[in-house]
Formats: sequence, structure tokens, C-alpha cells
Amino acid sequence: MRRVRIWSVAAVYFLCALLLAGCWNRIELNELAITSATSVDRKGEDWLISFQVVIPSSISSGIGITGGGAGAPVNVYSTTGKTIREANARSFFESPRKLYFAHNRVLIVSEETARRGLNPVLDVYLRNTDARETVDVLIAPGSARRILEQMMQISKISGDGIREINHLESKFTSVLPEVKLYQLAMDLASDSGSALLPEVFVAGKSDASSLKVFESTTLPAKIKLGRVAVIKKDKMVGWLSRKESLGVAFLRNDVKNTMLTFACPNEENKYLTLQISDSSTALQPSLDEGKMTVKARIKGKAVLSQSDCSSMDLYKPEIVDELETAAEKDLQRFTNAGWKAAQRLQTDAVGFADMAHRKYRKQWREWKKDWDHYFSTIKLEVSAEITITNVGLSNQPINVNKLREGKK
Repeated sequence: MRRVRIWSVAAVYFLCALLLAGCWNRIELNELAITSATSVDRKGEDWLISFQVVIPSSISSGIGITGGGAGAPVNVYSTTGKTIREANARSFFESPRKLYFAHNRVLIVSEETARRGLNPVLDVYLRNTDARETVDVLIAPGSARRILEQMMQISKISGDGIREINHLESKFTSVLPEVKLYQLAMDLASDSGSALLPEVFVAGKSDASSLKVFESTTLPAKIKLGRVAVIKKDKMVGWLSRKESLGVAFLRNDVKNTMLTFACPNEENKYLTLQISDSSTALQPSLDEGKMTVKARIKGKAVLSQSDCSSMDLYKPEIVDELETAAEKDLQRFTNAGWKAAQRLQTDAVGFADMAHRKYRKQWREWKKDWDHYFSTIKLEVSAEITITNVGLSNQPINVNKLREGKK
């Protein structure tokens, strides 16, 4: 009896072992092509998809002179198809490895693609499990593939470098937004139906796609961030300048840190710079005879980081008050410029639709039928309150000549 029980238990264990998956679907690392960046262009009616693939051997040995003649750290190639997924699948016709997108950092979309519509791009990334919806999305004014081909200073992999530039700019100046793909989808699905995307472009007359550029201390062409693209119902409708973009960022309450530079009072060609932090914007809508007025109140703390104003004693409270007033007027100009640009494009880039929907639910039933038209009739009143908390260790700009005279 005991022997039968032992055999029964052994049979159960054997059957359970048969059900275990094991490593039947394993993929070795040397079978994968790690993709660090992807770009989307249009070629007629076809999709042109480009992949920036990391070369592990070049990354480990370095590049340029320090790498002892190692190859390029990345390889860029393109495929075409009637759909994005078909273009991806055609990579098997020329790549010895399967594309792996878990380390994909950025998605660069050409302006032409954005103006023709982003819905297919969103569909691919949100439908398939192998795509990363956390990639940073940027717009290129010309060829998106060209961005992937450029080498960058400091960063070996330009895909990682572009993401870091976008992240640091958003964190420390807040002029351009850092937009993940899922955030783009959420913005376009919101009541406003609009979104903002940063521009990335190649500055310079030459090309930086060869390792030879590292033989010089300055690259002939550099990857830079520029303006902000305005997306409306999945299509790009125009650009915002950096000044207009900063104003929109204040209205959206997206400013973390930024810099304001303006002229010294009563002095020509001399400027000072304030670093704004702890910024917040409160929006207060009101309705009068069917027309909405929105009061935007901006508050922030500032630190004087540089001053060339020789005629100002920064230790006097009235002088600090004067600087605060000048900063507040500057903020009002930026904000009004961004507001006028959004109305000019007839796009609710500031996201007032969500506020209107929450505040005036009954009226929203009519407004949403033609929100773009109603949005253009909204009146905006901007007020700012800036408090300078620190002017530094000197009440006058540093002047070495005066310092020398003081020693005599």
C-alpha cells in the first residue's frame, strides 16, 4: 500500500513537471538588436521607419581617439511599408537580429508626418506589448532620420543624449515640455484635444554622422532643441516660439524652474537675470452673459543670479520692489504672447477646456460642439506676484577696477 502511494505521488510530480514551460521561448542577448531611438518619416503614402541600434562592442571599447579606432557606437537603418508594423517587420529582411525596444528612449517624428496625422503612431505604440509608451516624443522640422544619424558630444548614444537634453531643459528652464507618448495620447483624448511637443533639429551647415568629427574639439553639426509644435486632434497645426511656449507653460502650471532676463532700469545695454522657482498658477474662470473670462494669477519666488546694474543698491527694499515689478511685467508679456499664439492657431493649447467642463457642466454641452470657436472668444486677465528672496552677497555688480581702487 505504501509503495502504491509513493508511485502515485511520483506520477503527480512527473505530470506537473511536464506542464512547466521551462526556457522553450528564451531569446539570447546576442540575438537582439537593442534600439535606443526610433524615427518616423513619410515617403509618399508609405511609412519610413528608422532605427538607431546600439553596437555593444563599440560601446564597451569607446569611440574616437580614446577608443583606439573602435567603430561607431550605433548603426542607423530604415525600412518602409504601407503601415508602421509592416515597416518594422521588414527589418528581418536585412537585420541579423530581432529589434528590441525595451531600451528605446526617444521617438522622433517628422513635421510632415505630424501634419498628416499621428493616430497611426499612437495606435502602434498603445496596441502592441513590445512598444514603449514611455518614450519621449519630439518633432523634427525636416528628416527625422537625420537626427538619429548625428553624433553627440559627451553622450555616445545620441538617443540617450536627446532624452537627457529634453529632460534637463524641462526641469531647469521649463520652456519646452518633456512629453511621453502616453501623455501625448491623454492630452489629445482630453476635452481640449490638443498637445505640445518639443522641436529637435540639427544646427550647423555640415554633418556629424562620422567618427571623424571627434578629431576636433567642436562638432560641425549639433542636435538642439528649438520651438514647440502644437498638435490639434492628432495633426500638427503650427509652432510656438520659445517666448510663447514659456507663456503657455505658465498658464498650464508646468513651470518648475526658469530664468528671466530683462534690462536694468535706467541703464542701456545692461541686464540682470532672475531664477524663478516655486512657481504656481491659479486660474479663476467667471461667466458673464455667456462669455468666459479667466483670471490667471502667477506666483513665484526668485533669486537674483546675475546683475550688471551699476546704479542700483540691491540692499534697498524699494530697489528690490522695482525689480519684482519689472519681473512681473515680463511674466505678463510672456503669458499674453503665449495666449495670443494659442488663439491665433485656434487650438486650446493651454487646456482651458478641462477647466470649463468642470466648472460649467451645463454650458459645456453646447460649448463642446464648437469649442475652438468659443475658445477664441475667452478673455484672459493675467496678474503676477514675484518675491525676490535673495540678491546674493553683493549689492553692486562685481567690478575689479573698483576692488583695486579700494585697496589704495
